[in-house]
Amino acid sequence: MRLIDGTPQEIAEFLRLTAPEDDADAGAPAEAELDAPVGGLGGELDWAQITDLVRGRARSAEIARRVLDFLQGAVALGDVEIGPGESERTRDGRTDYIMVRDAGVRRFGAVAYVKATNGGLTLRLTREDVADLDEPRIGFRAVRPGHQYVVNCPLRDDEAVQAALRLVQVALAKVRL
Repeated sequence: MRLIDGTPQEIAEFLRLTAPEDDADAGAPAEAELDAPVGGLGGELDWAQITDLVRGRARSAEIARRVLDFLQGAVALGDVEIGPGESERTRDGRTDYIMVRDAGVRRFGAVAYVKATNGGLTLRLTREDVADLDEPRIGFRAVRPGHQYVVNCPLRDDEAVQAALRLVQVALAKVRL
């Protein structure tokens, strides 16, 4: 048994920071919230606030840089919105992941979830969606059959960021059909 001394907020923050992750490469929560609220750039949060959120949660400056490079690249693809989810477990009410969404009509959830703490990235792609791609950075989540968020591409280096942006294009094309 471990005893932790502190205010409820300090204990909640300690538990959030030290909680084991189910899948360190994943950016999405175990069950992705398909219709979770999100603000786009220029909407709920501006770029400075997104930057502060990522830098405040990233475990290193290098992880923060790669996550921000990925998010800038995703927005540069056009007709894309980014923003964090909402959480009752954090002091600021925001999740540790940032969603990338198609800016059009919302028929689907996010096309990607990137976890600011470790650069984990999960995409709204299945094994079948990437079967013809020769990309060694792709990993797969162990999820129930029929789950749409199967592909991981952790942002471990700059080449992974570029691979992730190519995968986001595939995911956007899928939801824009």
